[in-house]
Amino acid sequence: MSFSQGWDAGFKTMLIYVGTVFFWLIFLERYFSNLGLSVLLMNVTGIVLGLGFFFWRRKVCRAERAAAEAEVALLIAEDR
Repeated sequence: MSFSQGWDAGFKTMLIYVGTVFFWLIFLERYFSNLGLSVLLMNVTGIVLGLGFFFWRRKVCRAERAAAEAEVALLIAEDR
């Protein structure tokens, strides 16, 4: 994963977290009688979703890089 890909994935991870917080506060918080539990679950959900996206994106970037390297190796082998 290059720096720019990491930066992009990290920024999208933060956006997922913030989006989860807004969604939670607008639609789900009213169903919790204990606000402390609601905030805890909101944060855990946001962090899990964000990290899940980041690690998935990291896996995709590694697969793309491996495919590109395999394609270059194939092109080099054809030139010989």
